[in-house]
Amino acid sequence: MRRLPLGPGGKLFGRRLNSPLGISAGPLLNSKWVEGYARLGFDVLTYKTVRSAFHPAYNLPNIRPVENRGAAAVATRRPTASGLTFAVSLGLPSMEPDVWRKDVRRAKEKIGPGQLLIVSVIGTVPVGGDAEALVADYARCAQWAADAGADAIEVRLAAPDPFEGPGHMIYDSLLLSARVLYRVKTTVSVPIVAKLGTFRTPRLLHDTATKLAPWVDGFVLVHGIQRRVVDEQGQAAFDGSGRDLAEVVGADTYPVASRQVEEMLAWRKAGAWDRAVLAVGGITTVERAHHVLQEGANAALVATAALFDPLFANRFRQARVSAA
Repeated sequence: MRRLPLGPGGKLFGRRLNSPLGISAGPLLNSKWVEGYARLGFDVLTYKTVRSAFHPAYNLPNIRPVENRGAAAVATRRPTASGLTFAVSLGLPSMEPDVWRKDVRRAKEKIGPGQLLIVSVIGTVPVGGDAEALVADYARCAQWAADAGADAIEVRLAAPDPFEGPGHMIYDSLLLSARVLYRVKTTVSVPIVAKLGTFRTPRLLHDTATKLAPWVDGFVLVHGIQRRVVDEQGQAAFDGSGRDLAEVVGADTYPVASRQVEEMLAWRKAGAWDRAVLAVGGITTVERAHHVLQEGANAALVATAALFDPLFANRFRQARVSAA
């Protein structure tokens, strides 16, 4: 881009932003991706989730376009006419810590004024480890990310709980989530946000957010929707053990994701707590980004949209100028 329209401004964690539009954890694989999208006008940039040790990705394919049908998401050959919706089964891979810590420093150097770098972290349980080992590992990763220059830390709780059965996520365990966030909050001095997924009821979401609020500066939601993913013949769409469930992301998740964001914003307005809300989930159009911001979200983070439309931020800014 030779010249971007001026951003509408914004503020997050006491820092002024060019705009409240950004990218959620996933697409920004390293500092080159961060730099590229920063130049394209995305101002809240989330470095993909990292671990305390190298972790490989699942075998290919690990991203497939899908249609939501009844009890399962069905893999298709290409994105459907209804929008960009995908099933993601990556296995939360990570580079070696020595690699990503140096690369986070480069990413921080590449972003400009009015932009903010968030680093997403997740804990890893060593063989034979317990909940305390997981909590300590989350804090270790967060400290490394902060030392490398992260402006804020995303604590990814939207991940499988290693101590429970399939389908159970870490954020489903309120006690474990609180322990993780407390340890991270008392370890680093930068703002931290908790990344959450979908909840079965509004009451569960409210109670979880209320209990976790003392240990965070904000919430990121919604991180995809866990679904069973099959091919047209009804067989598992992803080969390998433990891959029958995957995260469905993209356009079709917007109704569920935006509803949860709006519920969070309503409770914040009612005085339940005053934490930032970073909206994620199905924001695949400029209109959707504007809607969640008008509802009160502090930032609108995209992923699928940024990959398929790198000039999304440019159009977002132009729309704000036209509206003004």
